[in-house]
Amino acid sequence: MKFLKTIISSLKHTKILTLIFFVLSILLNYLTTYIPVIIQYFIDVILKQNTQNEILDKIVNISEGRVSFILTICITLIIVQLAIIIFTYLRNITKTKIIQEFGANLKLKLFKHIQSLTYQDFYNNSLADLVQNSSDDVNNIVNFIDTQLTYILDIVLIIIFAIGQLINIDFRLSSIMIFLSFFIIISSIIYCKKSKVIIKNRIEMQRKLYSKMNDNFNNAKFIKLNNLQEKEEKEFGKILDKSIEFHKQMVKMDTSYKLGVENIVKFGPPCIFILGAYLYMLGSITIGSIYVTLSYSNRVTKSFTDIATIIEALNLFRESYSRLENLLNLTTEDEKSKKQIILENKTITFKNASIKVNGTTILENINFEIKENEKVMVVGSTGSGKSILLKALVGFYEYTGSIKIGNTEIRDLNKSIIRENICLLLQDSYLFSRTIAENIKILVPYMPNEEMINISKFFALDDDVQKLKDGYESKIGKKGIALSKGQRQRLVLVRAFTKTKPIMIFDDSFSAIDRINKKQILNNLMNLEDLFTKIIITHDIGLAPNFDKVIYLNNKSATIGTHKQLLENETYKKIYELNQDKIEEEYV
Repeated sequence: MKFLKTIISSLKHTKILTLIFFVLSILLNYLTTYIPVIIQYFIDVILKQNTQNEILDKIVNISEGRVSFILTICITLIIVQLAIIIFTYLRNITKTKIIQEFGANLKLKLFKHIQSLTYQDFYNNSLADLVQNSSDDVNNIVNFIDTQLTYILDIVLIIIFAIGQLINIDFRLSSIMIFLSFFIIISSIIYCKKSKVIIKNRIEMQRKLYSKMNDNFNNAKFIKLNNLQEKEEKEFGKILDKSIEFHKQMVKMDTSYKLGVENIVKFGPPCIFILGAYLYMLGSITIGSIYVTLSYSNRVTKSFTDIATIIEALNLFRESYSRLENLLNLTTEDEKSKKQIILENKTITFKNASIKVNGTTILENINFEIKENEKVMVVGSTGSGKSILLKALVGFYEYTGSIKIGNTEIRDLNKSIIRENICLLLQDSYLFSRTIAENIKILVPYMPNEEMINISKFFALDDDVQKLKDGYESKIGKKGIALSKGQRQRLVLVRAFTKTKPIMIFDDSFSAIDRINKKQILNNLMNLEDLFTKIIITHDIGLAPNFDKVIYLNNKSATIGTHKQLLENETYKKIYELNQDKIEEEYV
């Protein structure tokens, strides 16, 4: 139901255009089915057979003589045909405007939804799936509404108007068309059920192809370095072969269905002609009635020859609809609570907090407090939950117990409020395929160059940039490939400090920076007193004496205190002593 509501809301700005579209469709199809009536009237009058039509009678009454009658009918046909052309043109323009606005609104809503997904739901879905959702699946929905729904509407309106006209002629003739149409509909239902499975498999193969390409493009260096190209090509080829096989099955089924429908349709005209001739001999109908019945029969039954395309599009629509419905059912941030408040107090408090990831408890019963402007170090072995602890603080993970900023529980806060007050610098923060300056200024686009350079000097980046040919206007390529990992980390630090927040968290943000620059940057940061809370996640336990407080994570629990207090913990003391010589050499 969520996706249906999204479709309706995407069309709400086109209400008037949609109404005009339906009115034009009714007029267009009525006039299309009225042309055979005019020709029937003409034939019956010329052959001097009994016929009655109030509208046409009034039109031809203005004519005198046989030539004048023929001319009047011809002019009437020309006027009706011109009206059909005009209505077709207007309807196409109206439909184009509706589809363009609908497609844009739908893509924007889905993009906004994907952007709003919780951290866990976003990363539990592959990038390939999300790309397929927001491109192929949306295109299937838009294309179905654009082409097939219009076609179905035309068929329905033509059948309604044709049956209305045929009832006035002779039901016996129209029964042939009804019988053949019924037989085609039964065949179509069978075809629809059988093709649904094949189409579902084709979409699944398409998803696997997307996923495989995405994995390969993102890991191109690893594949080349380990000579895995041939292996990857074979695996891609297997998926491609399955996709081709499902396509062949679909083509075979389409061909059989279309051939069957076309042959059924061919039975219509001879049967109507034979029955019509018999009824004419009995004096029950006129020659014009036979003509108009043949005309409607051909138009209606031939419409069914394209039903295979409609059914395939319908099955694609159903699969895409189901996938997008599942996407919209994923949890979004701030779905339950959207409190917009100002955080006066920036003290962080964890009280009996436990954090689970995918059902596994990572941290349990955590208790500590970080006051405003404190310098805090978070340390622990790999996998101890250092990053997860602070990602929970910015709302990426659900928790039990209490995590507060000031006096407000973060689960009750709008996530945008949390992130306006907390900056989390990840070890591998994303860089855009733009220039160095554009990457730095992305948070503050109109920052003066002088200020940008000063921040770059603070994080020991300026010297490296000045050595480049284009300086700060140098393009860094996809994910910053033109820079070393250490340079990328320093660029991310510069970017973060263009818009300093009350709480700054560094998640192993110095791991790739060389020893000399790391020492300079850390000294610079530590000397920034009373400007913001500094929380640094690191493996370098030797840095601990420089901090007001240390949070040591081990065995799902946290031990908190000053460095001296934590030295009373045997495990902490052992780890510190093992690293002391190396750390002192680097940082003392």
